[in-house]
Amino acid sequence: MKYFSFLLVSFLFLAGMSTVAAEPIDREALVKRHHVTLNAYDPANPFQVGNGEFAFAVDATGLQTFLGLPGTYSAWAWHTFPNPEKYREEETWAQFTDGDGRSVPYAFNLHTLAKATPEEQARVRGAHDWFRRAPHRLHLGRIGFVLTKSDGTAARPEDLKKIEQTLELWTGSVESSFEVDGVPVKVSTCCHPEADSISVQVQSSLIAEGRLAVFWHFPYIRFDNCTPTWDAASEKQHQTETVRHEPRSVELRRQLDDDHYHVSISWNAGQWSSPSPHRFLLTPSRDEKTFEFACGFSAESRNDWPQPAEIVKASKDHWPRFWKSGGAVDLSGSKDPRWRELERRIVLSQYLTAIQSTGSSPPQESGLYWNSWYGKFHLEMTAWHGVHFVLWGRAPLLDGWMRWMQGPGLQAAKRQATKQGFQGVRWMKMIGPDPQWETPSGAGPFRLTQQGHAIYWAELMYRERPNRETLEKFRDIVLQSADFMADFVWWDEKTERYVLGPPLLSGSESTPPGQTFNSTVELSYWFYGLQTAQRWRERLELPRNEHWDRVLAHLSKPPVVDGRYVDAEPFPEFKKNRHSRPAWLEAFGCMPGVAIDHSLMNNTFETIWGDIKNGVPWQIWGCDFPMLAMTAARLDRPHDAVDALLLTHKGNHYQPNGFNNAGSVPYLPASGGLLWAVAMMTAGWDGCPDRPTPGFPDDGTWNVQWEGLKKSP
Repeated sequence: MKYFSFLLVSFLFLAGMSTVAAEPIDREALVKRHHVTLNAYDPANPFQVGNGEFAFAVDATGLQTFLGLPGTYSAWAWHTFPNPEKYREEETWAQFTDGDGRSVPYAFNLHTLAKATPEEQARVRGAHDWFRRAPHRLHLGRIGFVLTKSDGTAARPEDLKKIEQTLELWTGSVESSFEVDGVPVKVSTCCHPEADSISVQVQSSLIAEGRLAVFWHFPYIRFDNCTPTWDAASEKQHQTETVRHEPRSVELRRQLDDDHYHVSISWNAGQWSSPSPHRFLLTPSRDEKTFEFACGFSAESRNDWPQPAEIVKASKDHWPRFWKSGGAVDLSGSKDPRWRELERRIVLSQYLTAIQSTGSSPPQESGLYWNSWYGKFHLEMTAWHGVHFVLWGRAPLLDGWMRWMQGPGLQAAKRQATKQGFQGVRWMKMIGPDPQWETPSGAGPFRLTQQGHAIYWAELMYRERPNRETLEKFRDIVLQSADFMADFVWWDEKTERYVLGPPLLSGSESTPPGQTFNSTVELSYWFYGLQTAQRWRERLELPRNEHWDRVLAHLSKPPVVDGRYVDAEPFPEFKKNRHSRPAWLEAFGCMPGVAIDHSLMNNTFETIWGDIKNGVPWQIWGCDFPMLAMTAARLDRPHDAVDALLLTHKGNHYQPNGFNNAGSVPYLPASGGLLWAVAMMTAGWDGCPDRPTPGFPDDGTWNVQWEGLKKSP
């Protein structure tokens, strides 16, 4: 069973709905006005269908005819390259001295290159590269059309005419139509909401003419960037075996080194063939006006795959339930002309995060679209990816995440803390499903934001269900995360305070880890985390932890220079931060601002926000605009909050398909962060001003109708 528990979500929504809408929002009209239609071949805007555990990207043909890299990914499919050199995990470590004088191993062996011989350097780089890529998420295979023109040559993208392709959000399908040599082709593509299977229906006279077929092409993986390669030179490095072949179905078994998975295909009428070891062809019967097939992917063989019509029905039943569950925001009554663009982003972000980020484990930053970070989990940004599911009344969609955190994630975090000689559990920034090792990096091993996120998640779950069962379920996450927090800081006799780091990479990621301490963002999580953990002890009827209280009483305060918060110590010049990411605003925006002085943060926001609007080259990512909006809202600057969400900036661009793009790949923390910010601005936060939609201006420019949202911490 997948983690789309929509009947439960609907129950929770109806039981706890809070609304300022005079009449219930017409959710179907709200969603349908943001269906996306493209009228040209646009490789930068592929659509996707999916279910949170599995997603399938399509180009203008409704399949992956010309689309090679954004393709077919799942939360369960991983691959590990062979290790003939027998690299060992400890070869990825380098020793760093912390503030208490302890020598601690961190997974950044490239730090040792300067003192190594050429032979040692080769070994160091080899270990770093292998463990960084092991394991990596696996492209499951490309499915596309073989379209033949009347002259017998293969159609190219420029041969597609009269393109009209629509992402039907209400039913979760992609409807594609185009012409080849003046002959129309209609394609409908959708995904089952629980089985990792797609259905494709095709109507065209090209079928009767024998000019349309469907191919499957299975790749190996390039070592350098872990993207698929269909190069013939790699054919012997993997195997595709036919384990079952019947008149209208076939099952394939894929083997890549020590990893395998299964592919099952069924169709209404056609001929299956194999032109090459990893390429297969399904040629429809010329007698059929409509050709349809289903294709499912699984870790092991199964014989209960749904047929095409079942998949279509399941998708059409599922997506209206999704849209009718949880929260909704209708901005159509607003006078500000930007309402439609903000509402478009809100609706599309709900769809994209639902199909990318609701599986059996936390997502990577580009979800199930692209293999950035080699597909590994993005624990530094879990709050950005998923807090909105809770605030929008869809917390059950995170069941898979939370099970992973309770199981493999907690095991890995315990192993990491033990390896480094600390108590409790230490959550890592970049990690795959295997709890055995951390990914080596010059950044990831030194980040600490994810430590606070673990406790934040548990507290969110408790706010959803404030009972003993929740406390027992997540107690290890909370208490052991806090144990590490209290053990990681060290007592500085000179300043008579507990100090956080070094080594530490601040939120801006612009300071040297070996010299950085007392990051504003990380300190805010330390205050929040330890205070929250003490509340959990009290709820569990346990005595307060005396050491945690000592740490809280003497923990360093976030650093201030010239009346403004700065990134971290010991880097006092604010102007030097202006080419980095202004992550320290997160301390009073995403976080409730424990130990933050509101006046000082207002001064800080004023400077940074003014810089950004005036073109000062801060390094701004897509998630930073929701962060700015949340900080502005908490500072009671609602006009700035809205402007931050809609600022014209290259990092705040949302494509027609709904993705925020940070470089060449979609950046899902922006989509999740947008929904987080909108929920906060709409339903409010603990201690917010006592007025409707406190994060939006109340001057009549914005008419925000909403229902089903929840107040943020």
